[in-house]
Amino acid sequence: MEKNKTGQQVRKKTVLLVEDHKYNLIVLKKMLEQIGWNVITAVNGKLAVEACMNNNNIDLVMMDLKMPVMDGYHAMVEIKKLNNDLKIIAETAYALAGDDTKILAAGFDDYLAKPISRESLENILNKHFPA
Repeated sequence: MEKNKTGQQVRKKTVLLVEDHKYNLIVLKKMLEQIGWNVITAVNGKLAVEACMNNNNIDLVMMDLKMPVMDGYHAMVEIKKLNNDLKIIAETAYALAGDDTKILAAGFDDYLAKPISRESLENILNKHFPA
């Protein structure tokens, strides 16, 4: 538990980071931890859905779109069935013109284009979780 500006105990926010690329996972996990988030990880969409089924403390899901076993689109649909209010942000290395519309229309709350910088990560976290 952390304390806010008024000295009250507040629970640290928890993100489920879903990424099949080992080095992307390591770098993003480190950035999120440095910003002050608890990080849970999964390496495919199926494991992400299971994590959401078993953990009610997840505040945000950041998920790669292209993964083995279950891709990000299918996992997002299943997670939204469990908790429609859970914020899910897509991560994609394939941000072409029109992809943003496709990603948002599919049901994601937002997206980040890879490579993800600390600045773009902080901006999207502040957008969805203002202090």
